[in-house]
Amino acid sequence: MCVVRPDADVEPGTLLVAAPSLADSNFRRTVVYIIDHRGEGTLGVVLNRPSEVPVQDVLPAWGPHVSAPQSLFVGGPVEQ
Repeated sequence: MCVVRPDADVEPGTLLVAAPSLADSNFRRTVVYIIDHRGEGTLGVVLNRPSEVPVQDVLPAWGPHVSAPQSLFVGGPVEQ
């Protein structure tokens, strides 16, 4: 098990696991995989909150390439 200091640099490939005390409903009990991190912001995907919306309904071209559970995952907040 790897323990990361709270002040450690976030890098692509990092998994961020919400502390049990985190009350923000956007991130409560989430695991986020960091894809990119730079001065303009950080991009990550939530790994443990599948929705009931199929990827095929939102991104039809991706539908044939999606593995189970074949749904979008919920996370946020986000900006365009």
